Amino acid sequence: MENLDIVTEERTLIEVALEVDKDGFTTAKKLYKWLELDETHYARWISTNILENPFAEECVDYSPLKASEKQGRGNFAIDYKLSASFAKKLAMSTHSERGEQARIYFLMCEKALVRIAKEHQKFLVERAKSIAMRRTLTDVILESGENERMKGHGYSVYTDLVYKAVFGMNSKQLREKLGIDKKDNIRDYLSPEDLIKVSKMEKLTSSLLDIGFDYEQVKDFITERLALSA
Repeated sequence: MENLDIVTEERTLIEVALEVDKDGFTTAKKLYKWLELDETHYARWISTNILENPFAEECVDYSPLKASEKQGRGNFAIDYKLSASFAKKLAMSTHSERGEQARIYFLMCEKALVRIAKEHQKFLVERAKSIAMRRTLTDVILESGENERMKGHGYSVYTDLVYKAVFGMNSKQLREKLGIDKKDNIRDYLSPEDLIKVSKMEKLTSSLLDIGFDYEQVKDFITERLALSA
């Protein structure tokens, strides 16, 4: 049994094997040959799985090929254009080794999509929490007078402090590492785990400012704490 990966060059390997064209179509012959079914049963397979299939819609799921497009003799004289999605359904419903391979393959795809959806949901939750914490920090920086004392640079200075504590680099360096520019929000490119770390550091910074620490005191406290935890 061939080992099929999830995707390659924006197409699944099954689509590559079936030679799905740029418009999203393959043919009944290509699918039948890929499924490695008995050639003598081709006409019956066409009738049962395509023409008499109550869940198949002509001109949507399948359509007869023009005479100039037909190739082959005998059983293989008739061919149909199939949509990629319909071809996949037929593959999964086929009781053969290749049919089982298709079922396993698409089950893997489904599991991968579920995992990706869960990871994305986790990212959205942590991003929302992180943005809320960032707003809290900016409010504290404003109320503490630090932004005024730093002549309007307080937000960027404390942002660099947080990023250096978490990643060991300032905002500019982090953007360069992530390959993004100034208009992009760094938080959109962080993992949920990194967002949690940033939020914790911003919460600590906010708490220190709340009790009257200035920048140097905040920096020293964080540096000492990091050294102790190393």
